[in-house]
Amino acid sequence: MRVVMVCRDNTDYTREAFDWMTEFKRETGYDVELEDPETIHGELFATHHDIVQYPTVCVTDGSSKVIAKWAGKLPQFEEVTYIMRDA
Repeated sequence: MRVVMVCRDNTDYTREAFDWMTEFKRETGYDVELEDPETIHGELFATHHDIVQYPTVCVTDGSSKVIAKWAGKLPQFEEVTYIMRDA
């Protein structure tokens, strides 16, 4: 399982998204991977997973299939960990 955040840099939500990532890691122990849709890799990830709103948080399985996605908002930590526990 992976937790991935797709987020543009230098936007009005960037600071909140980075704070969420830091706090999520501190509280749960799970790393959050960051994808910037302004980079080639980030654009491919966003396009492949139909992500058009930012920030978006995804939980993916080992084959990069999206199990859950929160687009345009940051989810509660419990929502993410619940999905990771059950998947």
